[in-house]
Formats: sequence, structure tokens, C-alpha cells
Amino acid sequence: MKKEDLLTTWKEIASYLDRDVRTCRRWEKKYGLPVHRMEGTAKSSIFAYKDELDKWLRKRLNEKYTPRHIFSRKAKWHKSLYLLFFIIGIAVLIISFILIRASTPVSPADFKIEESELIILNAKGKELWRYDTGIENIVEEKLYREHFQFKRNREDGPGTRDLPHIIIKDINNDNTSEVLFSTQTQNEFNEGLLFCFDHKGNHMWKFEVGNEMKFGPKVYSQDYRIHGFEVCDLDNDGKLEIIVISPQNPYFPTQLVILNAEGKLLGEYWNSGRLADIDFVDLDEDGRKEIIVVGMNNEYKKGCLVVFDSTLIKGSSPQKDNFYKCSELEPGSEKLYVLFPRTDVDKIEYLVEAIITVDILKNNRLSLLTQMSRILYELNYKLQLQDVRFSHKFEQMHKKARREGKIKSELNDEYKRNIEKGLLYYDGENWSSKRAMSNPWK
Repeated sequence: MKKEDLLTTWKEIASYLDRDVRTCRRWEKKYGLPVHRMEGTAKSSIFAYKDELDKWLRKRLNEKYTPRHIFSRKAKWHKSLYLLFFIIGIAVLIISFILIRASTPVSPADFKIEESELIILNAKGKELWRYDTGIENIVEEKLYREHFQFKRNREDGPGTRDLPHIIIKDINNDNTSEVLFSTQTQNEFNEGLLFCFDHKGNHMWKFEVGNEMKFGPKVYSQDYRIHGFEVCDLDNDGKLEIIVISPQNPYFPTQLVILNAEGKLLGEYWNSGRLADIDFVDLDEDGRKEIIVVGMNNEYKKGCLVVFDSTLIKGSSPQKDNFYKCSELEPGSEKLYVLFPRTDVDKIEYLVEAIITVDILKNNRLSLLTQMSRILYELNYKLQLQDVRFSHKFEQMHKKARREGKIKSELNDEYKRNIEKGLLYYDGENWSSKRAMSNPWK
């Protein structure tokens, strides 16, 4: 080491660093300025090397002006910036939530009837909108409540069933509920309108049932009333079809129509007699549900069951007597038309008989109930009779008629077999006791 590289006093060290002695001493104590001492006490002679002092100084200068210090100053700014972004993010979330809530449609869920007005409510009972039907004698809310959303068994008579007059469902697959509403009056006249409203109460479409029709020599006016309607996705496209049953008031025929979700008429069928109930099931296992309708045929005074392919509904019921025919209508498109037999009991008590309910059972059977005698029929999906069951009412009626000498029959297996033989199928031209189809499956 060269002699000129060695500093031997505080004064030389201070001069070399361009500081005063006091500052250099403080740097030694606080920052580790590389000053060496001869062996002995703190007052011993000191010395320092210039290259060590230069190295220490460079290190100190780098520490003082490195990004660490810059970052320490920026950290506060970054922290403030992060806080600002956090507050802005929270504000955006709150505003988005408010906008989403505001834009999310409130779905109809319930209703009220006040005088002539239909009032639609949400699930919490809050009014969403109202529509004035203009009908002064519209039926009271209690009756609509009995015909709301689903078909229901009535309390005033076993087996008596009510089809809906009002349905709240998403029929067009737009993720909001529409309202289907049929006008019903206390005297059952001036009805026959089916309305469809969107969730906001906007009128989407209206359908008026019935037509002026001539059956035989008689012209039947366009005084039709909606007995009820059902909805079902028959073609598996996510949208619901609407099937409406509408009898002429107070006579016959009955019109059966199928509408799509936009209210367009897809098909109509006319039955010479009242239709009472409806259901849907895939009978031929083609992935599409058939339409099953039950009621009465006036010409034969018997209960009937009619099966339709939902893709083709047209024409009229099979009739022989011209009085029950409409010359303007073509033969019906029904796949099967079945007539159910009269019994010796109901013949002496009633002029006609009807099938009033149809239910789809879990064992792949159809269950049907007659109106007057309350006989229960079970058919398989091929519409072949599987079972006949007598109600208590029928047993009592039979016992009474036998006691009074009006009939001589006994309720036994032979009685059931005679009923089974009385089932008639229309084969497209004639009635047959063997299972037959009016129109074959495609």
C-alpha cells in the first residue's frame, strides 16, 4: 500500500471527505465509517485507508439515492392510488348491482279480481299492473282462484274437474312469465276471449274462440265460452303450446284449438258434444306428446276419448246422423276415437253419459271416469281396456234399481265383460268392438 493512501488523523480524514471532524466522528459511530485504531483505548491513534473510505462513501451514496428511497416516497402515492381504485371498484359494483336489479324483470306470480279489473301481483303480493276487461259481470275472484294455474278436482262433486282460466308461466322461453287470461262472466255469455300479456302488462295477443257453424239444418251462433285451457311443450322447442276447449253455449259443438306461444292458430277440431278434460302423453314413443281429450258425443249419447297427434289437428268427430255433421268440415285427423258403453243403470236414470276426467298413471295407463255412474276405466297406451271398476255410487244405484225391479242384472264378472264388449273404436269408416285407429300413426 502506498503511503499517500493512508490517512492518520481525524483532520486528514475530514479533509479527504470534505467534511468537518465532528461529522466524521458521528459517521463512524452511526454509519460505520471505516476508521481504524491502533491497539489500545478509544483515544489511541487512528488511521484510515482512502480506498476503504471511497468504497464506504459510494455505498452510502447508493443507499441514499437508490430506488428504495424513491419507492418509499412513491409507496404512499401507490397506497393512495390503490385505495382510490378500491373505492372506485366498490362504487362500480354497487352501481352495477342497482342497474341489474333495475333491469331484472319482476315476474308475475299471483292475481286479484276487483270489479272488472284483472290485477297482477308479484310473489310478495305487490301490484305490478292491472287490466280493465270492461266486463261488468265478470266472475268473482274465488271462481278464478279455483281455475288458476293447474286443473283441479272440485270439492262439490267427486271427479268433477276444473281446467285453468288463468295461467302465469313463461310460455315463449324468454325467462319472464306471461299471463294467459280467459274472460268468464256470471251468466256465461259474452265470453270466449283468451288474452296473453307480457310480464309488464303489455298486450301480446288475443284469440277469440268459436265460429258460426251449421250442423245439419241448424246454424249455431258464435256464442262460445272457454271451458278451460292447458299449456304444454308438445314439440320440444322450449316454448309452450296452448290448447283451448270451447263449447258452444248452450248447445254444441265444442271447438278444440291449439295455439303457439305467439297466439297463432296451429289447428282446430270440432266435436259434436261437450269436451271436459285434457292431458298429454307420448303414446307411440316418438318423443312427442299426444293430446288426450275426453267428453261426450251427442249423437251416441256416450262418453268419448279422442287422441290427437299434436302436429295435425283438423276436421270434426265421426258422425253418422247428418244432424250432428257439418258439411263444411272434413273428416277429423284424430288418431283414435273411442266410445264408452252405457249401462242398464245409467240408462234409466240419465239421458246421456260422459267421460269427465282423464289421468295419466305411473303404470303406463290412462284412467277415465264417467260423469253419472262414476265407473272408472283403465286403458293401456294402445287404448286397450285393462280394467273396469265400479264406484260405491254405482253399486248403490244398481242395488236400488234392482230392488225397485227396474233391472235384473247382477254386478259380477259377466257384467264387466259386457261392458268391455261395449267399447267401440272408429276405424275411419265404421265403429268396431276391436281396437282400431281412425288415422294410423305416421
